[in-house]
Amino acid sequence: MNKETSHKRENISLTYKPLDNHPDYHLIRLLKKRKKQQGIMPKKSILEATKAFWLPIACLNVDTYSTEELEQMFWESLAQLNAQQELLWNIVGQALNIERPQMNAGFQPMVSHNQKKNWLFDDRDESDENIYSGLAYDEGGIL
Repeated sequence: MNKETSHKRENISLTYKPLDNHPDYHLIRLLKKRKKQQGIMPKKSILEATKAFWLPIACLNVDTYSTEELEQMFWESLAQLNAQQELLWNIVGQALNIERPQMNAGFQPMVSHNQKKNWLFDDRDESDENIYSGLAYDEGGIL
């Protein structure tokens, strides 16, 4: 067995067709426009935006990565999320003349650093199950 076939793979597919009176319709159009103008694939944009938040959380819940690797993922994700926030302020905030609030540094941690329990998900293997996002969909998009 070669190295490539000894690893498992996960697959996710997304087909979403919102009606033109839904904000998600305009998101999809923007992603397609970026593909046409800048060669940026919509799937890649969606994956990068999702990974910026969820990747360190997902990797924290497996025993594959060292503390140093997890810390690097954490800081890279924070940098990506901060860049996304800056982009929002520079485009939408300025277009709407919204005054930028002062950010508060205080926060409440949800889980102690010493806890190993996965608080976000249970331990069932759902690889063969349909995952339900909790959102209701119809032919026009999210209900």
